[in-house]
Amino acid sequence: MQQGSGGASWERTVYTGIGLVFALLLAVYLVYKIAVVVLVLLVTLLLSIIISAPVDYLDHRGVGRGWGTLAVFGGLGLLFGIFGMALAPVVANQATELAETFPTLLESAQEIVVRVQNLFGLETSFRLNPQRLGDTARNFLSGGALTTVASVGASVANVLSFGVVILIATLYAVAQPAPLVNGFVALFPAGRRQRVREILVEMYGAVQRWFLGQLASMTIIGLLFTISMFVIGIPFALLLGIFAGLISFVPYLGPVISVIPPVLLALTGNPVDAVWVLLAYAVIQAIEGNLVQPIVMSRAISLHPAVLVFALLIMGTLFGFVGVFLAVPLVAVLHVLLRELWIERMDELGTDPDPPKGPEPYEPKPKANRLRRALRGRLRL
Repeated sequence: MQQGSGGASWERTVYTGIGLVFALLLAVYLVYKIAVVVLVLLVTLLLSIIISAPVDYLDHRGVGRGWGTLAVFGGLGLLFGIFGMALAPVVANQATELAETFPTLLESAQEIVVRVQNLFGLETSFRLNPQRLGDTARNFLSGGALTTVASVGASVANVLSFGVVILIATLYAVAQPAPLVNGFVALFPAGRRQRVREILVEMYGAVQRWFLGQLASMTIIGLLFTISMFVIGIPFALLLGIFAGLISFVPYLGPVISVIPPVLLALTGNPVDAVWVLLAYAVIQAIEGNLVQPIVMSRAISLHPAVLVFALLIMGTLFGFVGVFLAVPLVAVLHVLLRELWIERMDELGTDPDPPKGPEPYEPKPKANRLRRALRGRLRL
């Protein structure tokens, strides 16, 4: 009887595993078929969590969530408007000049390729012809102008419509989060709803800590890059600094991409400046890695580089360029779920005789964190 019971238990485990695999494949297929809807949902959730931080602060100070949401959205609009009016003319002029310099950059890249080929004795028929590229672009635009305009117009219309949906959904989600949270929590058994609320608070805090740290890191990198390029004498320093700050949002790949344009610009003038650009890049990365990261990201969740690289690859494949920006916060949320739902349960089953050495991951203390207490009270509404 015991053997029969053990065999039946093993069979149930096998069938459960097979069912989970098929469920996962079905979920991936559905995500692939409705990728745009999933992307809009993920962007809305991310923006809602980010914007909820100042709204929660105002709510804690006695300002209603509705008025607080309007105040935060109005403040963000005013802030972007001021920066746009101050920086847009300079950035637009530098972008226009950079576009005019683009053929020269292509020639410089071609010369670098030829020098590398000669240095290593390589031969290839690969050549960059700026004039031919320009003629091809002009012929394409002139030959299919109507098709191009229609395609671009449709793409812009889709982006605008999705943007309006995201804006409206974010506005309502931030102003009235309780019905959404309570409706989601109600899907679980009554005895486990408090645990679900605690996990939601952990996920909420993880995304907010990541965003604040990332925003500070991007700002510092952008400022340092702009100052260093200006001191070295590289043209379009402000444009390159803004680009470096924005692209640093993508971990590991972004910083590498940000150094390519200034190096090419330096090679078109004084090649020695390219060395200074690389040195400045190395110094900025050292400052970011040894000072900025330990200070501004010390309370954020630490993720392994290999995990981030695969997350970028998967999200980029499923959702394109926007998916790359959503990869890190999504992995942070999955990290919280894995820790709370699986790792802690596994730790309770015994004692590891050889635990891993190294610094312990950040674990926020509920008793010392007023924001967590306020959020937990908010989620009980």
